[in-house]
Amino acid sequence: MNASNRFSSFLIGALAIAVVGSSSPAFARPTRVHLKNAPIILVRDKSGNPVASIDNQLISENWSGYVLSTVETRKRYKSASASWVVPEVTYQGVQAISANWVGIGGFCKSKKCKPDKTLIQLGTYQAAFSEGDIEYFAWYEMIPAASIPIDTIDVSPGDTMTASLTCAGKCKNNQKWTLSIDDVTSGQSFSQVFSYKSSKLSVDWIEEAPSSGSGILPLADFDKTFFTASVVNGDSANLDDAISLQMQNPNGQFSSVAPPDSSMDGFAACFSDSGFVACTDP
Repeated sequence: MNASNRFSSFLIGALAIAVVGSSSPAFARPTRVHLKNAPIILVRDKSGNPVASIDNQLISENWSGYVLSTVETRKRYKSASASWVVPEVTYQGVQAISANWVGIGGFCKSKKCKPDKTLIQLGTYQAAFSEGDIEYFAWYEMIPAASIPIDTIDVSPGDTMTASLTCAGKCKNNQKWTLSIDDVTSGQSFSQVFSYKSSKLSVDWIEEAPSSGSGILPLADFDKTFFTASVVNGDSANLDDAISLQMQNPNGQFSSVAPPDSSMDGFAACFSDSGFVACTDP
């Protein structure tokens, strides 16, 4: 049985859903230091049960991608990495942002999906504020703090990025995490060690709609983006064992994900403003 199918059968109650209108409201242009990512927010029915698509992908308001969870695998996660090509975003009449990232935590910490409030991550933002104001930049974040821009890397659409996070030693009480991100195209890089107490309960490869003080932001039109070379705990990820997530943004945008590629360590995500679409690899 597919992991998404198994997992959606017992997820009940727990994650609160933000009350947001279905239209895309105007929001104050967030600065780089005010953007935040968030743990997953699942779409739920009136009984509080998570909603799954017809092919058993869980539906989230802010995440799309793949997650390996301790609830399913019984494993703890102390390292992860991935590569992606920075997607070019276009302005569609509303200020909007997308984020590509790899991280650990932020999913569920029990079969009833009690929320995991720890999340350490890094990636790229693609922000379309107007026709003439489109920004791309790298960042890292350790929830509950806001994301921190990485100013030593000049990100451009089409750049190949590789990001990783690794916890040293036994990674127990005094956790030391090395966060690294490289712009392979430009040759610029960033690496730094941080102290952070992570649950180590999931590893996530995600296309996200970030948040600000007004809640989940509209998702920028990234067309299609690809994650490749996903690694977990030092081994190539088997995404066939992972939980698949589609995004139904409360502002009216969607992100669908393709099945894992032939190597089982990569996938495509596809943008839509009119519902879920069939998303495929090249």
